Amino acid sequence: MLNNLNKKAGLIAMLASVAAGELMAGTLTSYSTGDVLICFRKGGNDMVVDAGPISTFTNLAVNQRYAISTYSTGTQLNQVGINSMNWSAFAWLSDDTLFVTRSRASLNSQTSPWYAGSASVQSGTIGRMAAIPPGALDEYTLAVYPNDTATAVIEEDFSSDNPNYTDGVSYHDALKGAYGGNFNGTFQGSPENTTANNFTTSGQAVRSDFYQLTPSGGYPNGKLLGYFELATDGTMTYVAYPITTPVINSITRSGTTTTITYTTGLYGTYTLRGTSSLTSGTAQINWPAVATLSSGDTLTHTVTDTTSDPVKFYTITAQ
Repeated sequence: MLNNLNKKAGLIAMLASVAAGELMAGTLTSYSTGDVLICFRKGGNDMVVDAGPISTFTNLAVNQRYAISTYSTGTQLNQVGINSMNWSAFAWLSDDTLFVTRSRASLNSQTSPWYAGSASVQSGTIGRMAAIPPGALDEYTLAVYPNDTATAVIEEDFSSDNPNYTDGVSYHDALKGAYGGNFNGTFQGSPENTTANNFTTSGQAVRSDFYQLTPSGGYPNGKLLGYFELATDGTMTYVAYPITTPVINSITRSGTTTTITYTTGLYGTYTLRGTSSLTSGTAQINWPAVATLSSGDTLTHTVTDTTSDPVKFYTITAQ
């Protein structure tokens, strides 16, 4: 105990000496309000990740994919465990605005939004969340786990009666509390997504929608900002402002083969249609079908059409 405290004091002094010049926002060693926390837990260990400022996520373009690079899967997340693991993402601002994930039951179907509560109600949840970065720093400064970094800290699951936690609490304890979940009952539901016991071999990612909850007295629906996607290898991507509007990105022709690159969307069935003649009054949905297109993501895909028509027009319809 005494050795641990002496070690902690020395590391705190070291951190203080470099804080002014070397530690930047977006780390757990100099946590800033508004940084997005991604937290993982599985009974034994938790992991707290600082994914950077919320502005990084809100400034992305529609359908833009952003890889979360502030933790590693091999040396860090694997110490928590990827199968049967709980995870969530959240942030808060000084005006009591909340940003919270909600787990999708179906990969390609958006969840019902969280609702925005009053500032006084949301500040209670923020109080629980705000205790997590200091708890992660407690564990980091003690070097409890050798693979910790300034942006991703593996920590003990329980902080209650644990002398290693002096300034904050573990993710588990902040979330559970005496109530047993929902940030000790201060929030309207669980922010967590739970992976299956065979997740790493299932071949199916999981997604959680990310909502902005600006304080309000009328309890309106939160604003969907995007979703976090956890792949079966433990890597995570954020997709901003996902939409279902299909887009033809480019069309090129070589001989009789036309190559079309396109983006569809997360929901529905998309059909590439084409015509060599723009007949007045003929709706695009009635153009002949060329191909059924890939969907369920926001990636750019490619399809080809072999035709002898010297001129051809293309469109994408959705159902």
